[in-house]
This record gives sequence, C-alpha cells and structure tokens, in this order.
Amino acid sequence: MSTKVIAVTINKGGAGKTMICRSLATMAAHVGMTSLIIDMDTQENSTSWRRRRPEDRVLPLVQFSTEASLEKTLEKARAAECDLVLIDTPPGRSTEAPAAVEAADLVLIPCTADVECFEGLPRTARLARTSETPAVVVPNFVNPTSMSEEQAIRGVAEAHGLKAAPVALHRFNVHRDGSLRGLTAIELQPDSKAANETHALWEWVCAQLQLTTNAGKGRVSA
Repeated sequence: MSTKVIAVTINKGGAGKTMICRSLATMAAHVGMTSLIIDMDTQENSTSWRRRRPEDRVLPLVQFSTEASLEKTLEKARAAECDLVLIDTPPGRSTEAPAAVEAADLVLIPCTADVECFEGLPRTARLARTSETPAVVVPNFVNPTSMSEEQAIRGVAEAHGLKAAPVALHRFNVHRDGSLRGLTAIELQPDSKAANETHALWEWVCAQLQLTTNAGKGRVSA
C-alpha cells in the first residue's frame, strides 16, 4: 500500500488542526499502521505533544518541516513505507498550507462555529480546487448538547461548495486532558464519546483513502 497523505488546514488558529492530526495518527498506530505527523507550524504544538508522550508509545512519530523540506520529508516517509502521513499546517496566510494541500491525497478542514472559521473556508476551498485535491470540512469542537453549531458549519460548508464529513467532533475535555499527557481521547478514555467519534472519523477517512489495516511494517526516521 502506498503512503497516504492528509493535509489538515484552515487559516484560523484554534480550529483543532493539531488535535485532529494526533487523533488520526494515533488511531492509525492503534490499528497497526505506521504513522507520521509533519508539523509545519512554527509553534510546534504537535512536536511538543510528542515530547510529552509516554516512552512506550512509539507511534506516531512527529517531524517538524518547513515548506522547503516538505517534499524531502515525504520522500523519506515513502521510502520507509509509512502508511499514513498527516500534515499539521500553521494558521494565517502562509506558504506552508498551499504546499501541504498540493502534496496531499485528502484535505481535512477543521471548522468550529466561529465567524473567523467561516471566513477562512473560502480560501482553503480555493487552495484545494486549484490543486484538485479532495477537501472535506470536519465540524469540530461543536456543542455536545445542541445540533445548532454543527448545522451552521454544514450549512456554511455547503454554501462554499464544500462537502462535510458525516462525523462531527464535539467539545469534550478529554481532548485537552489527553494533550497534557501526550495522549489522545482513544488512549485516555477509550470508551468515551470522544473516542467513539475519533473511531468513526477514522473509519470514514479509511474509506475515502482506501486504507487497509493489514499494512504498516515500515518505520520512519525522525
């Protein structure tokens, strides 16, 4: 199976790009795949999370990369037979996001029910259309006790000609608590609603990329 690449991007901070990257990358490792997060954000939140991670949690690995070194990093991942690479992009108008989108097989656009996220969707949609990369909005950090935020996100996505994933991720404290320990919801509270949502998003992503769980013997050098 060839290496699959997902770019997680929107030009708005706090939308949950890093959370989605580490959740899906950890899920890949959980089912026996090799996974790598490429951290392109100068804040290096994914990198810091990896440093907090318990020593017995080998995967996912995290590698910081600039736009200039992105292709080389991806070449190394492919040579190591890495199954899944997630690219964590920075917020704002940068050159990293277009490079990540161009290199990806799928673009995930985390979107919260904030006007700044809604305003950021058109630019990300244009990037994806320009590179002809499939792009899907993921409703993120939505209110778990009401459907209104999720419905608003789906409506805005549709207005900009974007599909929305069938799975929404809700605002649960376990994501924050897991981050403090270098873990994710599926590891800290495997039977929680947050973990179940992660599983559902993972299954949907696998279907989109035709990922199978019987691969994944390679290792990526950080």
